[in-house]
Amino acid sequence: MDSQICALTERVARLEKSNRAMKVIFAVAILFTAAMTSTPKLLAKTVKKMAALDAGIITAQQILLVNGSGQKVAWLGSGPGGAGLLFFDSVGKTVVALGETGASAGLATYDGNSILPGKGVTRAAVGISATGAGLTALDGNGNPTLVSGVSADSTSAGSFVQDSNGYARAGFGNAPNGSGFFAGDSNNVTRYVAGIKPDGTQAGSVTFDATGKPQLALGGNGDASAAGMLALDSTGQDRLDAGYSSTAGGGLVVKDATGTVTWFAPEPAGE
Repeated sequence: MDSQICALTERVARLEKSNRAMKVIFAVAILFTAAMTSTPKLLAKTVKKMAALDAGIITAQQILLVNGSGQKVAWLGSGPGGAGLLFFDSVGKTVVALGETGASAGLATYDGNSILPGKGVTRAAVGISATGAGLTALDGNGNPTLVSGVSADSTSAGSFVQDSNGYARAGFGNAPNGSGFFAGDSNNVTRYVAGIKPDGTQAGSVTFDATGKPQLALGGNGDASAAGMLALDSTGQDRLDAGYSSTAGGGLVVKDATGTVTWFAPEPAGE
């Protein structure tokens, strides 16, 4: 009898233990089922609420976005002068800025961050205004080094590079009166210019001395009917003239400082 009672007691204990485990499993299953059935409903309600929102529900002059660690990653704000959007790197340094003032709009990128070392100055920018559209690249001190743009009516466009003093050193462009190139020195003196008329009927170039006075001019017609060269001294007096035309032929003239012809070729017929 005792052995039977012990066996029965052990059996009851096993059943109770099994029952407790089943209760736990059942409770978990109930919670899981409830979650699975309520989540879609909750999502549906949330979607409905979001769909019911319009742009005027959230009103703020500034919005700061942070990551999971609380670090700022973006800022959106507005004021009397316009509105802007800033993006930051992992240590809070500005990387990109986007904004508008009502009269102009643009985007700028900065150095001094995890992407590009520097002083935290603008290194590239692109924008539009009533005068047209353009882009600029800047050096480590924030000085423009490359500028390109197009006019608002799209009739002219060009690009030029500048040195650290802000002097234009070289550039090219196109406009209704033709296309051309130029180059300047570190003293902000234009030393070379070349261009062509829109219809291609004429093209030429001029070099200048260190004071900006014309020194040598070359040019010709698009149909090759005429071409010539002119060398000038510091006073602007032409000292050497050379040219050719299909009607008069070719020739060369040398002059002194007063403009008096000292030599020419070929000599006139009969002399």
